[in-house]
Amino acid sequence: MLFNSYIFILLFLPVSVSIYFLLNKAHQYVLSNIWLIGMSLWFYAYFNVDYIVIILVSISGNYILSRMLYTKSINKNSFMKKTVLIIGILINIISIFYFKYFDFFITNINALFHQNFELKNILLPLGISFFTFQQISYLIDSYRGETKDYGFIEYALFVSFFPQLIAGPIVLHSEVIPQFRDRELRKFNHDNMAKGLYIFAIGLFKKVLIADTFAKAVSWGFNSYLSISSMDTFLVSLFYTFQLYFDFSGYCDMAIGIGNMFNIQLPANFNSPYKATSITDFWSRWHMSLTRFLRQYVYIPLGGNRKGKIRTYVNIMIVYLISGIWHGANWTFIIWGGGTRNRQLSQSSI
Repeated sequence: MLFNSYIFILLFLPVSVSIYFLLNKAHQYVLSNIWLIGMSLWFYAYFNVDYIVIILVSISGNYILSRMLYTKSINKNSFMKKTVLIIGILINIISIFYFKYFDFFITNINALFHQNFELKNILLPLGISFFTFQQISYLIDSYRGETKDYGFIEYALFVSFFPQLIAGPIVLHSEVIPQFRDRELRKFNHDNMAKGLYIFAIGLFKKVLIADTFAKAVSWGFNSYLSISSMDTFLVSLFYTFQLYFDFSGYCDMAIGIGNMFNIQLPANFNSPYKATSITDFWSRWHMSLTRFLRQYVYIPLGGNRKGKIRTYVNIMIVYLISGIWHGANWTFIIWGGGTRNRQLSQSSI
């Protein structure tokens, strides 16, 4: 179910919002959370019903691991506690690798060693990179003792909340769960609804009237690349740049707008990167929540730039591999990921 689809705009969204606030008005706060989780799972399963098993297993498994970090036998044993954390992170990374990169890995093995291993054509769950990174951040925060009083329903809502489920932003528990706990935010707010509709409309305009229009020209160019002129090639490349820009910008606006309708403030994920004055500034404005995640949960824990020049370069290279591979199963993403995207990390005062 896409944000710009008729079923979402005319049925799913109004029903989700209306019943959520009706349940809150009746002081059925737990039931309203369950309702929102159920609607989020329907939103996710609409693409493919098989997805729902994957996300439910992921949510349940990660929550169990996070609670294990608070058991007395593990919490008092630093080695056991760190082992549980490492196991949890590895399970999440392996799940991303299996669903997103296994066939890519086999293809490269076949090409490099002239083998003929069969591809599995594995179903790629939508948004798995987003909700997996989100849950890794939660595990790390649980290790730090920051999530002790969160229940399973709150955790499931934090992960599955549909405005940010498919393509971000990658939110932190400290940003979302306290908002859902605030009884004042459970009341219908006309100003937030108006603001949310306004931002959603702007995003919808960017997506449908700008990005999708450019997409038609791009599709024509990609299908006719053998016969188009040099000028056409240049224009198609330019149009593809605008398509990607307005598609992601529009999605981010719609996600934030929907969040506002529920009185939930989601973090900004896109801040006019074409206004940037440098490459570093550009990447600090594009996919901001991913950059934040990589800085807080990868770069800083590795030592940042505090342990000498060589260690700094190694840390940047690790982040480069993660950010590049995260974007897609292709060598172009890995090569792209390194470059200037991660210079901002080395230039940060961390």
